[in-house]
Amino acid sequence: MPKSAVRTLGALLVSFMILSSPLLADGNLEFNVHYSYWTLNVVRGLVEKMVSDTLENDLKDRFLQQIQADYPTLVESGYQQDVNFDAPGHNVGFELRFYPGGRGGAFSLGLAVEQTTMKISFPSVTARLDLVDLNLNQTATFNGQAGGEFIIKPLSFHLNMRWEFLPSKVISPYLTIGAGISTSKSFFDARYRYEYSGTLTLPDSSTEQYSDSDTKTLRQIKDERLAEGKDFPLNFLPIFQFNLGLRARLSRALNLVADVGIFDGFLFRGGLSIRI
Repeated sequence: MPKSAVRTLGALLVSFMILSSPLLADGNLEFNVHYSYWTLNVVRGLVEKMVSDTLENDLKDRFLQQIQADYPTLVESGYQQDVNFDAPGHNVGFELRFYPGGRGGAFSLGLAVEQTTMKISFPSVTARLDLVDLNLNQTATFNGQAGGEFIIKPLSFHLNMRWEFLPSKVISPYLTIGAGISTSKSFFDARYRYEYSGTLTLPDSSTEQYSDSDTKTLRQIKDERLAEGKDFPLNFLPIFQFNLGLRARLSRALNLVADVGIFDGFLFRGGLSIRI
């Protein structure tokens, strides 16, 4: 974890303890470490369509731009594509929770620092671009293959609230609601990469090969948009958290937790908590 993140977390924890110090006589603190699997594949069909629609505009424009640089009279007459989508990732974090009602309390307030890797990839895209020559009224076809990915690794800080339904029992279900924001640096370090290659078949049946690739960070994309006079609306990644889980008491101080939920995607999480 970067030193700046450690310093920020330390400041948050100190502030948290100072603000809650009048209540500590009755309450309890709990430290938690956790690891999670992050994914968007739970809603693959919906996200795949969104990715496909975005790629259709982006890839088609790139194909046309390259082809029309050599053959300006060729224009689009049709376009089809097939996209394979995958969105794996993971998360690790540390959390400090305060239970104002003590060991029997159902409500707690948490502060957490999270390091997450979110990856949206399209490892295989096949595309067919149909073209027509405006002068000759003859057809041409471009068949291409593409791939790429978007990776963001936000370092984020969170405030959340948790309610346990059976706090006095050995096993208790709970609900967590919270929100967080990433650091600006980790947001703009996000990277977008693509590559494609394909064959243009001209009206006379001759062929020509085309290819292109590029890698850009969000920082570079932002700078380009600002240079063009366009706005870039975000400087950090907001993260909404909604989790349902189970807490299993191993001893007076030690608990295991497992939950599933929403974290700008879907999380499947396990962790270990120590109550003091």
